[in-house]
Amino acid sequence: MLNRFIFIGILATLFMVNFINCRSDSKPSIKIVAKVEGENLSQEELWSWMPPDLPEDHREVLARQYVDRWVQKTVMAQAAKSEGLTLSAYEKWSLDFLQKEMLSQKYLEAKLPRDIIVTDQEISSYYDKNIQQFIRNEDEVHLIQLYLDNLDRAIAEEIKEQGNLLEVIQKNFLDAQPNRMLEKNGDLGYISINSLRKEIMRLVKTGTTGKIYGPIQLENGYYYFQMMDKQSSGSYRRLDLVKEDIRLRLIAMKREKLIDELAQKLVEKSDVKIFSEYIK
Repeated sequence: MLNRFIFIGILATLFMVNFINCRSDSKPSIKIVAKVEGENLSQEELWSWMPPDLPEDHREVLARQYVDRWVQKTVMAQAAKSEGLTLSAYEKWSLDFLQKEMLSQKYLEAKLPRDIIVTDQEISSYYDKNIQQFIRNEDEVHLIQLYLDNLDRAIAEEIKEQGNLLEVIQKNFLDAQPNRMLEKNGDLGYISINSLRKEIMRLVKTGTTGKIYGPIQLENGYYYFQMMDKQSSGSYRRLDLVKEDIRLRLIAMKREKLIDELAQKLVEKSDVKIFSEYIK
């Protein structure tokens, strides 16, 4: 009989242990990444802060930097509290206003269209009405350039045969290869002539468009360039050169108008009072 009671007791104990384990398993476990005097940084909070689609090796480095920063800020904030330091009324107001800014931004993201359409006609009309905004203030050159750390005879021969510097650069992936001068290889678009190196500037000012110049030996390597066009100060930039800039301007303008209209509707529906006599 005694053995029977012992057996039943063991079964009951095992049941209770299993029940407790099941209950604990049903609750999501919170993984703590860092802890400072009772304040915790969870893994969930850490991952929610990390940018999406970050490479795994970059993710760990950035995560460690964030944890270190969280620890530093937390210990300093706790030290400030222990010494009786508090936020001023203005700082508390700024914190509250920042929260309003963040909430209003989320509201706009939910209410405004994801894509704001700008037509070619709108771009053309803006260009015509604001043509004075697109006057050049300096002499400019449309330049294609190539820096090489060492003189490459095969590349030099190919440039000579092709007569198209950009084609040679792209064919040999030279626009993706770094060089000691840390300068971009390829099509630079229109740039100020005064921004060029002195030895290059002289050739550009007196040179002929379409011609390839080089190899020119510089202190860190060899240089080729081809001028596609030259424009003097006071000339107008063509519409195709500023089309993308205009499109972005118009998107910003349309977005600002939508925000104003949305805010105005909310103001009209809300109980808003402004006491102008105190704004002096």
